[in-house]
Amino acid sequence: MAQNRSSAYIFQGVMYFYRQEKICCRYEITLRDEVDLALLQAAQDEVLSRAEYFRQQLVWEKRDAYLEPNDQPCLVFQGSQLREIPEETNGYLFYFSCEGPVIYLNWHHFLSDGRGMASFAALVLEAYCNRRYGAGFVGMTLVTPPPYDEQALFDRFPSCHAKNDQSEQVPEIAEGAAHRTLVRVDKASLVQRALASGVKPFSCLTALLTLSMRQYLGRDEIFYSYSADTRDDIGAPDAPYNCVTSFQGRAAFGPDPRLEDFVGALDREVKSNLEPERKLERMAQQMNWIYEVSKLKAPLKIKQRVFQMGEYMGGVPSDFWISYLGNPLRPTSPELMDYIEDFEVWVPPDGASICVEAASVNGQIILCIQDKTLRSGLADVIRAVMEQEQVRVIQAQDRTPAFT
Repeated sequence: MAQNRSSAYIFQGVMYFYRQEKICCRYEITLRDEVDLALLQAAQDEVLSRAEYFRQQLVWEKRDAYLEPNDQPCLVFQGSQLREIPEETNGYLFYFSCEGPVIYLNWHHFLSDGRGMASFAALVLEAYCNRRYGAGFVGMTLVTPPPYDEQALFDRFPSCHAKNDQSEQVPEIAEGAAHRTLVRVDKASLVQRALASGVKPFSCLTALLTLSMRQYLGRDEIFYSYSADTRDDIGAPDAPYNCVTSFQGRAAFGPDPRLEDFVGALDREVKSNLEPERKLERMAQQMNWIYEVSKLKAPLKIKQRVFQMGEYMGGVPSDFWISYLGNPLRPTSPELMDYIEDFEVWVPPDGASICVEAASVNGQIILCIQDKTLRSGLADVIRAVMEQEQVRVIQAQDRTPAFT
């Protein structure tokens, strides 16, 4: 097997082995009928035959990691319980399971980000709907583009090599057990509120969450982070591997703040950061640190400590971070949504006290929030803030405990 090993896609995801905790993500996709386990297994196997990138396992040898083909069965499981990846999944870095009408897709963040996983998830759902409903979706082959050239990226932005001066103000990050909150927002009312303020809907949503966190955390200064997809900018629009960068913002409040007090400034910052050149520059800065840590001739545990120290001093941690997926499945055919009743995406807090994953499905903005602060009442706070700013909340529910 060793002759088939490759380290080509290690760099794009290895940061997730430098995290303090394993970062495993979950899609929950509710279909209109109870899921047939055998049909889901057959659908997955069919798509895996056309998706070489996902038929891999990770192999560590001393300080080095490789990907190699995985010839073991890739099992689909019954039930919603979490399984250890890859220890309980035959070495695969993802797995499907199902319970009632819900399909669960769990994956190690090393393998892919949310957008990268979307095409694979959509193809499996289409193959399942072909078997279950005779839907007639045309199967596609997922061809993985080569990994981007990190050295060319670093050379393009020489300042990425500058060492951190340790002068950044860094918030303390909560480290308690994560609890979940689910909030569903009427998309039309959010868009209308954003238009009234002359800002992007994402900026409006982020500002509303910042107001909510001010009240929830009891502080007049909130640090937030948000992710930005770089696939088109780096020249790999169909990449399944991790291809994102992130930015940090700060909001300071006086007494009784309202959305209009700061949403305009937040929007200008977001628009500036989402310019392609700015995204690539930020990506170079963040990935250069990963490159420097990867070059260390040290055990993985030492690399993890060095990596986290550098991230912390670099001003990356935040009170909350938000990732906005839009329509998360990016279906090859829009008719796929005819079979999907609901969607949730859960990612544990990574460098923040609170994680917000936002998706746009069936006229709703669905916020899946994981919170490590050990406080209570986040759902009520978000509802109150949004309704005060004329954004309609369909559901706001604290879920305790987090899934197991």
